Amino acid sequence: MPEIADVIKKYGGTNAAEVGNGPLTFSMSVEGLDGCGKTRFGLLTCPTPIVHINLGDRDATAMLYDMSPQRRKQTTLYNLHAQSAEGWTRAEARDALTAVADIAKAHLTDGGLVGGTFIIDSGSSFWELLQEVYVAPEQEKRDASGGKRRGGLEYTQANLIISGVLNWIKNQGAFLVITHTKAQEWDAQGPVPGKYRARLNNRVPYIVEVRLDLTKECSTCGAPDCKAHIGRKHIGQLLKFGRNTALEGMKFEDKAITFEMIYKLYTGGAFPNEGALE
Repeated sequence: MPEIADVIKKYGGTNAAEVGNGPLTFSMSVEGLDGCGKTRFGLLTCPTPIVHINLGDRDATAMLYDMSPQRRKQTTLYNLHAQSAEGWTRAEARDALTAVADIAKAHLTDGGLVGGTFIIDSGSSFWELLQEVYVAPEQEKRDASGGKRRGGLEYTQANLIISGVLNWIKNQGAFLVITHTKAQEWDAQGPVPGKYRARLNNRVPYIVEVRLDLTKECSTCGAPDCKAHIGRKHIGQLLKFGRNTALEGMKFEDKAITFEMIYKLYTGGAFPNEGALE
């Protein structure tokens, strides 16, 4: 019969008395249209040290100029892009997924990012790469053989991978922020004005503890697509708040949209390492 200590060590068991020494970490999906502040939220308000992986989306280098010297020293950026104007090839997509795994293991293993932030920007692109590498080949095999659609079975491996990667990152003592862009919603008549849906894997809403939706509107008339006035108001809304569901639906604006605010709402107290937020 195995000893309890051996089983705990082998399977990563945790004694409850050992929990609570340090910040309470959680994972977040930050969702919104382009220009609503998803990348800014992660790079400029989340605790350092920060590792940011840009998967073919907007280059985040410009954000460095808005950081304090201390924050810049504690931030590492990775830009993974297609190698030609034709876009990602399947081989490049596979290489990018391998790079994400290598970066995560290098920075997170042995507590290398405890209390810091690991950012995947964007999770929408991450899911597209997974589909290209693991789903598309299965669909091509089916079509070539004249087989019938297998529904969700073709997505099984990709779903397992995204669940495994995100849960592994969550368990390394770092905050996980994964951003998601939005796409226009359609009905039988075509695109629905003003309606957008986050482009994310269907497992993500169940994996993360917090979902933050970011929007912006005209600061004069309140229209989301106003072209008559200068000035925009940014709005954050909690779509999911795992530790206190009573706060779901809560909105806050502009300078209040920070990690510090989210942490205070989530834990009921101030972030224990103020220097990491500077």
